Amino acid sequence: MKVLGGTNLPSYWDRFDRLQETARKLGALEGFPRGVFRFSSFEEFEQWKMDRRLNRLERPTTPPSR
Repeated sequence: MKVLGGTNLPSYWDRFDRLQETARKLGALEGFPRGVFRFSSFEEFEQWKMDRRLNRLERPTTPPSR
């Protein structure tokens, strides 16, 4: 459907594909291995999670040159 004075949106599936691609590129769960982990306490889990996040932030964006 065309609206006068407005812009035509891409199809629903094109927008959905773009959203999925963006989510993949952002890597929301990057750095967290898949699987089941057990912790003896909530504090141990929080420390593990914080360590994983810090390691992800410290990683260089480009590989080191040789």
